[in-house]
Amino acid sequence: MNPVVKAACAASLLLPLSIPASEVESIEEEIRTLKERLHRIELEQAKSGERTETVIEELATLQNEGWFQGVDPSKSHSGLGSAASKVYYTQNPLSIGGYGEIYWADSSDGTAITDLYRFVPYIGYKFSDRLILNTELEFEHGGDVVAIEFLYLDFLLDPAFNLRVGNQLVPMGLVNLRHEPTLFPSVQRPETEKYIIPSTWQETGIVAYGELSDRPLYYHVGFVNALNVNSDATRNGEISWLREGRWGSDNKATMQRLALTARLDYSGIEGLTAGLSGYYANGSNAPDANVEGTHLFIYDLHAVYRNGNAEFKGLFTEAILDGAEHIGPDAAERARGGYVTAQYDIRALVNAGFSVPLFIRYENYNPVAKSVGGANETADIENITFGLNLFPHEQVVLKADYRIKDRNDGSEREKTLSLGLGFIF
Repeated sequence: MNPVVKAACAASLLLPLSIPASEVESIEEEIRTLKERLHRIELEQAKSGERTETVIEELATLQNEGWFQGVDPSKSHSGLGSAASKVYYTQNPLSIGGYGEIYWADSSDGTAITDLYRFVPYIGYKFSDRLILNTELEFEHGGDVVAIEFLYLDFLLDPAFNLRVGNQLVPMGLVNLRHEPTLFPSVQRPETEKYIIPSTWQETGIVAYGELSDRPLYYHVGFVNALNVNSDATRNGEISWLREGRWGSDNKATMQRLALTARLDYSGIEGLTAGLSGYYANGSNAPDANVEGTHLFIYDLHAVYRNGNAEFKGLFTEAILDGAEHIGPDAAERARGGYVTAQYDIRALVNAGFSVPLFIRYENYNPVAKSVGGANETADIENITFGLNLFPHEQVVLKADYRIKDRNDGSEREKTLSLGLGFIF
C-alpha cells in the first residue's frame, strides 16, 4: 500500500471513539478519494513508461534498419559496392550513404599536390520491395566538378531476372561497379580501368541482371548509350581516347547509337570469382554527324581469389575499333592493358586489432596501341605500385603507396609517393 494511504489509515484508527459518525464518514470519503487519485497517478506513470520504451525502440529500429543504418561490407547487390548497395538492405524507405577520398602525392618531377578528390553521396528510396530508386551524386576536387554518377530505377522481378532502367554503371571490369575506396588498395584506381575501361563509366540504358541459382552464375545484359569514338585522344597531355568518349549524364547527350553490353561471373569455387564482360557498338555516336562503318568492341577477363588473409586480383582488357579509317588518318584503332594485384593482411603478424593489408600491383597498358596512320601510337606504360592500408574501422581506410611509372618512350621513370584516406557510410 502507498505510504500516504497507510498513514491516513493509521490516523483513522487513532481517532477518539467519541468522534461523531458524520465526521467519520467524511474522513473515510476523503481517504477513498485519495486512493482513487493515487491509482490514476500510478496508471499514468505506467503509460508514460510504455510510451518512453516505444520511442526508444523506434529510435533503435531507425538506427539499425533505417536512415542511420551502417554499411555491411559483406553485402553487395548485383555486384555494386557496399555503400551503393545500402538501399537494397534497409527497412526504412529512405537510404542515405556514400563515400569520400582525399590524397596527397609527391612526384619525382618536383610536383607535390593535395586533392579533396571525391565526396559522393548515395540517396536511395524504396517505393516498394520491388521498385527501388538508387542515385549517386559526385563532388570532385573540392566541388570543381559536380555530376550525377548514376540515377536509375530497379524493377526487382525475380532473383533470376531484374530490370535496371536509367543512367547506370556499365557492368565491365573489376573497378567500375565496385569503385568505393575501401575496395581497392592503392590511392589511385588502376590506370587500365581509367583509360581503357573508362571508370567511372556510366551511361543511360536498360540492363537485365540476375543470379542463376541452380548454377553459381551472375549475369548482366542490356543496351546503353554508345561511346563517342570520334572524341579527342588526348587530355592534359595524357592519351585518353576511350575515356573522353563517355557521355554519362551530360546535358542533352547524343544518343544516336546504342551499345550492347554483357557480363557473366562464376563463383562455383570457394574463394574464387571469375568472369568476362563485353561491349559492342555499331557507329561512332559523334555529336554532329555519325561516321558510318565503324564498330567498337571492348572485352575484359577478370578474376578475384581470396584465401584467408591473402587476396589476388587480375584483369586483362582490349578495345578494338573496326573501320577507324572512316574517322580519319590519325584515328585510334586499338587499346589494351592489364594488371595483377596481390595483397596480404599482416594484422596477426603485427598483433594489430584491425586489418593491415600489404599489396603490390604490376600493370601494363597502352591507351593507343594502334592507330590508322601510326601517328598517335604510344608505347606500353608499366606501373609497379606497392604499399599498405590501415583499416581502423571496416568502413575507413588510410593508404600509403609508392608507384614507379615507366612510359617506355625514353623518358625518365616517374616515381610517386602517395598518401590517402577513404571511407564509406
